Amino acid sequence: MSHKERSLFSKLVGSLIFLLLPVLILSVYSHSINEKVITRQIKQSSIGQLSTLAAQMDNIFMQLETFSRVLLRDPNVIEFQDMSLLNYSDYEQISRKKIIQDKLYLQVASTDWTQEVTVYSPRTGQTISTARGKTYDPVRLEKLSEGSWNFPSADDGAGNAPQLSLVTVEPYEAEADMPKANSIVEISFDRNNIVRMLNTFEAQGSGDVLFYKPNAASLASSACPPELLAEAISALGTARLSPQGDITLAAGGISYLLTYSEVASLQGYVVNIVPLSDILTPLRTTNRFSYLVYALLLIVGIAVAWVLYRNVQVPLRELVKGVQKIKMGQYKSRIPLKVNNEFRLIISRFNEMADEIQRLIENVLEQKLHAREAELKQLQSQINPHFLYNSLSYIISMTKLERKDAVLEMAYHLSDYYRYSTRVQNQQVKLGEELKNAADYLSIHRLRMNRIRYEIHVDKDMLELKVPRLILQPIVENALIHGIEALEDIGTITLTGRRADGACSLSVEDNGGKMTAESLNRLNLLLASPLDERSESCGLVNVHRRLRLRYGAESGLRLSINAESGLRAELYWREEEEPH
Repeated sequence: MSHKERSLFSKLVGSLIFLLLPVLILSVYSHSINEKVITRQIKQSSIGQLSTLAAQMDNIFMQLETFSRVLLRDPNVIEFQDMSLLNYSDYEQISRKKIIQDKLYLQVASTDWTQEVTVYSPRTGQTISTARGKTYDPVRLEKLSEGSWNFPSADDGAGNAPQLSLVTVEPYEAEADMPKANSIVEISFDRNNIVRMLNTFEAQGSGDVLFYKPNAASLASSACPPELLAEAISALGTARLSPQGDITLAAGGISYLLTYSEVASLQGYVVNIVPLSDILTPLRTTNRFSYLVYALLLIVGIAVAWVLYRNVQVPLRELVKGVQKIKMGQYKSRIPLKVNNEFRLIISRFNEMADEIQRLIENVLEQKLHAREAELKQLQSQINPHFLYNSLSYIISMTKLERKDAVLEMAYHLSDYYRYSTRVQNQQVKLGEELKNAADYLSIHRLRMNRIRYEIHVDKDMLELKVPRLILQPIVENALIHGIEALEDIGTITLTGRRADGACSLSVEDNGGKMTAESLNRLNLLLASPLDERSESCGLVNVHRRLRLRYGAESGLRLSINAESGLRAELYWREEEEPH
């Protein structure tokens, strides 16, 4: 297939997608809106009915809770707290208990729910109840005293339906220790009261109804299938419920909408289960043909996307990777991708460009290395002959004075110094060797001038570092000749070395006391200017350039004035990374 044919094919496919895309979007949007409208109406209707049911249940429980609090403050109940301890006759005690019991029966008769009300006196252990067999059991009451209705988790072993209970204590602080309470009121009723209420609601609406409380036995209307109840409880248990809302459930091949509303008094929810499949089936049937069209459009889109990816995206990605590698210095990288479209020419030209860049870089680096090596050897050869003449004159003088020990010491230091300085084979040496050479140089001058002193304080972990040869001696020579040689008092040169986080610093200081801000500015200008062999600070410029050549533009020589108005020259560089 030629390039023009492929381009025409791409245009045709693009035009087809462009024409069908609005139709596809509008169809999908219309179907979605229809389903959302119907579902929203069902949700709103169901939630509204459930809210009414939840409000009715909350109203009943609030009335019961209010009655229990009012009952605790009733004068007869307060008197009942210590009735057996007072000097009442038996008749008077029976009469007062009868008054309380009449109030309890009146409360029971005021609602349609079957309930039991019991008043306990912890001090005397006496009980007044609308149910028979109620006795004061502090252990049982303490388990029920949670400040809310105690919803049972399952039926008891006898097959009786457990009751819901509310225990109210006066004072409130005595809930954790029942014997310290003044009075206790317990209101309980059978769960069948809630079931009857759910049955009444189901008869007026649609779908099945249940009451759900986490970690407790759920209640459902009589017509609710047990399998559907189990599925609904499982779905509710895994969902994060808000005060009102809905979730969807698929059970037995049927989709259900579960709407719920919170019953705050019981910390549970009334739930309505409405099947959605029967309602939405007619609408979904009319859309099946549209879904087939959508599937065909999707297949076409995937095929076109794959063609574009293989012929456009992949070559572009490889080109970007190649550019990034060249940017990171990987000049040997090439693009191996083989394509049969317009990108073939671009990739071929890119590889040719990378070849040319690699050749140019290698040539430049080779020339730079040759130039650097020649410059280092030339700088190394710059040794002051007057130093040798003065040292030999000292040996002659000491020989005439028959100072054999001085002659030997000078000869040893001088031979070590020149052996190290004139060796050109190895241009990288250990820093410890550089420090030894500087010490030899200073020891030679100290023999000639007793007023010269030097100190070396360098971290031990720096002694094995590799540095350029003769990088320290010119700095020491400059400090000696221009710093302390003209002093009449004792002159001291201090060498200090530090290393931290790959950064190395080696400073040379003197106590010459003659360095001024003007002189320091002149020296800094010399460091920034081209090398001038006639300059009196040629050694400083040499060292500065050698450091920058070896370690990069961020390395070099820093000059400053120390506390004794002497010059402080700091050599700084970062360690070179080991090749992998």
